[in-house]
Amino acid sequence: MPLNNPVFYTFRLPRVISAAIAGVGLAISGLAMQTLFRNPLAGPFLTGATPGASFAVAVFLMAFPVGFAGSWLQSAGIAVVGIAGSLLVLLLQLFIQRRHGHAFTLLLSGVLLGYLLGAGTEILQGLAQAEQIKSFVMWGLGSFDRVQPEDIPILLGVVTVSSVLLWFARFSMDAYLPGDAYATSAGVNVSLFRRKTVILAGLAAGTITGFCGPIGFVGMIAPHFARGLMKSNNHAILWIPTLLCGMALCLLADLLAHHLISHMTLPTNAICAIIGAPALLWIILRKG
Repeated sequence: MPLNNPVFYTFRLPRVISAAIAGVGLAISGLAMQTLFRNPLAGPFLTGATPGASFAVAVFLMAFPVGFAGSWLQSAGIAVVGIAGSLLVLLLQLFIQRRHGHAFTLLLSGVLLGYLLGAGTEILQGLAQAEQIKSFVMWGLGSFDRVQPEDIPILLGVVTVSSVLLWFARFSMDAYLPGDAYATSAGVNVSLFRRKTVILAGLAAGTITGFCGPIGFVGMIAPHFARGLMKSNNHAILWIPTLLCGMALCLLADLLAHHLISHMTLPTNAICAIIGAPALLWIILRKG
């Protein structure tokens, strides 16, 4: 397609840019959550952040299926409720982590919260009208096509701020991994670090989920790819490879969603699962 074609700037370029931004945000969010919970299987989806955002957006779309008078109000509303739902679930996970810090407990609680929120979403759909159900189902498929050019500055701003602030906490993350006692001896305020990480990771994951729909596996898999490439757990070394892996995964998923089957666009979330599930199984079998 010629670069001077309006379709390129109106639809394709915003889609590619939003996929790249979402990949960065989900990957950095996943790396921060895996550090926070000291759990290599943590990520925006398994920790409940994405289901929390999905449930909150479902409530919003059920209440306003056709949107507000202004499209920017609709986008802002989805972003706000997505962030709120993500943060509430992560705060609950943080409370569980303080009481029962075992990795299996955290993983199980995240899965259970996901099922609980999924059940709530299904109940809402059962009570909703046809227009409300259609509005949520289309959002729930996950796609970068729905991101409008005017939405990109908001998405870019939130992901940039979250990623930069988490970058400044990279040394605290390194000190936090061996345990609370080691982190405290290294001068890390553990309670403040946990709150900050939860807020920033939830902010990025919730905003991306709000604008793009639920995008699974990217946040969990991208940090593992980066660790495999760099052979290190040092966050300063992992940072750039992690965001590049996340960006590449989302761009690949978007490419396959639009070109795998001719004249048909597949759900991006499904493509991410097809890529991510075998990769996760390979990691589990390889590392145990």
